[in-house]
Amino acid sequence: MARCTIILTGERGIGKTTVCREIVSLAQAEGYTCGGILTLSQPDGELDVLNVHSSDTRRLTVGPDVEDVVIQGPFRFDPETLAWGNEALASTRPCHLLVIDELGPLEIERGGGWHRAFDALRRNDHVLAVVVVRPELVAHAQMRFPISASTVFTVTRDDRDSIPLTLLETLKRQTNQTTGS
Repeated sequence: MARCTIILTGERGIGKTTVCREIVSLAQAEGYTCGGILTLSQPDGELDVLNVHSSDTRRLTVGPDVEDVVIQGPFRFDPETLAWGNEALASTRPCHLLVIDELGPLEIERGGGWHRAFDALRRNDHVLAVVVVRPELVAHAQMRFPISASTVFTVTRDDRDSIPLTLLETLKRQTNQTTGS
C-alpha cells in the first residue's frame, strides 16, 4: 500500500484525540479498516488506551500506591498496559487508516512507551497514518519516521472540527491512488 503520514500537533487539551476519534469514526462509516491506539483522558484525570481495531480498552495511568511503573513527567504508566498497547501496534493488520495517539518524550526521547509505533509505521501496510505528536517534538519525530516526508496539521480551536473531514478526503484520495481508481 502507498503510505501518507499526517502528524497532528497542537497544545495540550486542544482536541487532538477528539480529531483522531472522529476520523476513525468517519473512516469506519465509509467502510475503511482502521488500526492503532488512542489515548483517552478520563473525567478523573486518568488515561486509558483504546485498541482501535478491537475496541478493547485498558487503564494506562496508575496511582501513587502502585510501585512498578514507568514514570514520564507527571504520569505514572502501567508497564503491563504499555506492553499490551505495543502488542496492539505490533499486531496491527494491514489497514486503510493507522492512528497512533500519541508519541511523546517517552517514545521519541527515551525509546519507551509506544516504541512499536515506529515499527508499525515502517511496515508500509496502511494507506494513511495519523500520528499525534506534541509541538516541541515534531522535528524529532519526523527524523524517527521511516519516511522523510510527512504533513503537519496543527489543531486549533478554529479548525479542529474541520480536520477530520480533511483527513477523510486525504484517505479517499490516497486509497484511489493506491488502487488506481
